[in-house]
Amino acid sequence: MPLSPRIREALAQRMRTVPFFTSLLARFRRQQYERQIEGFLQARDGRAGRLPIGVVYEATMRCNLHCEFCYVGTLLNIDGEWRQELPIDVLRRAFPDRDGLQVSLTGGEIFMRKDILAVMDVFREKGYVCGYLTTNGTIITEERAAALAELASRGFLKHISVSIDGPGEMHDRARGVKGTFERTAAGLRRLQQAARERHAPLRVSVNTTVAHETLDALTEMVEVADELGVDAIGLNHLMYSTPEEVAETVRLLGAGDASMISTYVTPDPGVLPARVRAQVDALVARCRERGIRFDMRPKVKGALVEPYYTPGTRLEGRCLYPFLHARVSFSGKVYFCPFIRIEVGDLTQQSLEEVWTSDLYVALRRRLVENGIFPVCRRCCKVELTPPASGPAPERIEEPLAAVVETA
Repeated sequence: MPLSPRIREALAQRMRTVPFFTSLLARFRRQQYERQIEGFLQARDGRAGRLPIGVVYEATMRCNLHCEFCYVGTLLNIDGEWRQELPIDVLRRAFPDRDGLQVSLTGGEIFMRKDILAVMDVFREKGYVCGYLTTNGTIITEERAAALAELASRGFLKHISVSIDGPGEMHDRARGVKGTFERTAAGLRRLQQAARERHAPLRVSVNTTVAHETLDALTEMVEVADELGVDAIGLNHLMYSTPEEVAETVRLLGAGDASMISTYVTPDPGVLPARVRAQVDALVARCRERGIRFDMRPKVKGALVEPYYTPGTRLEGRCLYPFLHARVSFSGKVYFCPFIRIEVGDLTQQSLEEVWTSDLYVALRRRLVENGIFPVCRRCCKVELTPPASGPAPERIEEPLAAVVETA
């Protein structure tokens, strides 16, 4: 008899507290991932099968906050864009029925979309599994918390990541709205209470970002996690590109201008590499001491920290994101990736298979493999960077989260 989602998750949570099992799980996931991408790397033809393994759906680009370092800030709250969000009936037609397809929900702030629970129900009915959703947590009401816990109980929703940038007033300053931390904490507690009442197998983590404004308080995230009753911290390194890297990417892609590049563009992020390394190392150590699971994206540690936070430094690596995941906007348009927003299809006019196997999508993937990574990809949460030959290999994190996800 197969185990229920609740029992499976309870067993998984118990295993995640044992270092031997977490290390074993990390190796298994890595081997599984390498098997998935081996064919793509060998063929080098840009083809990625008939369908992706997952879809990241930007349910809305509306947001109730004004974060200083939001990498999609220029895409948020565009006048009238809410009218283009797929209605439920169109959403149901646009996405295929496929058992086991992983969908992840991001934005914007997804709960700015009033019908977001109905959106999730559509995906559940189609047999999908929601690997994660990201939220700033400020508008999780009791009703929404109860609905999310129910979705977790039914095996649909696996992981919620709540974005926190530091304690109290620091979080409020970073998010641009006073009182944000208290509202986020209240929403998170409602969610945890609802999950406990239903014995729902729902993982909740806090996600934070390396930034000039919050770097000195990075280690305080352990106390924040304790205060909020959360046992997992995800860290996103600052994602940025220089104007020169943007221009070179536009040239390589043969694009007319830089309008399709959505990352944070700056000649200097104002973050000292040595300080980043010291603070991240201290955070990792404190997480281990307190039994808090920790992971980061991208894996910028050791000898990688200096070149990553030195603007203009060339970094080598690979990105297989467009071979595995389709990036779908609120309106059904499909983009090559979160940073390079070249439209490759439209689910209101084409099937997912037609978009995924289209000549443009295949050609862009092929160019990505040929180039290694584009210049604007060097400091993206999806990239897999190669450590400098002269430096030590980065230390492996032994306590992986199920997913370190995009900030909200």
